[in-house]
Amino acid sequence: MKSILYQLPNWLLNMISHLERGAKMNAVTRKILISLFLVVVIATVAISQVKIVNERNYTLAAGETVSGMLFLLAQNAELLEGSSVDGSVVMLCCNLIVDGSVDGNVFLMSGNLKIEPHADVDGNIKVMSGNLSK
Repeated sequence: MKSILYQLPNWLLNMISHLERGAKMNAVTRKILISLFLVVVIATVAISQVKIVNERNYTLAAGETVSGMLFLLAQNAELLEGSSVDGSVVMLCCNLIVDGSVDGNVFLMSGNLKIEPHADVDGNIKVMSGNLSK
């Protein structure tokens, strides 16, 4: 059961990306999917390996590894070159810079996401509302 719930956030992110590529989503559909995504993330946090960061500024330094999903409540976060996350990265707001390795999806609800040249993201990269730069 844990492994199924652990994969649900990735599945939902893939579904949102697929729907947006195929057709424009109306506001109600987008809100439903975002709500469903948040419910699944909360359920995943409750029963699996998830690191929750609730700091104003967060840095994952070179050589540091997070096992499982990284859920960021920070205003600014940076995953430096040489750092790694063995799962997806989910951030609700503000600024995220990725220059490390992510073995899953990178999802930013609202804000600015910068993918640096050394970044290695195995999954999808998604910003619901904001800017993405590579």
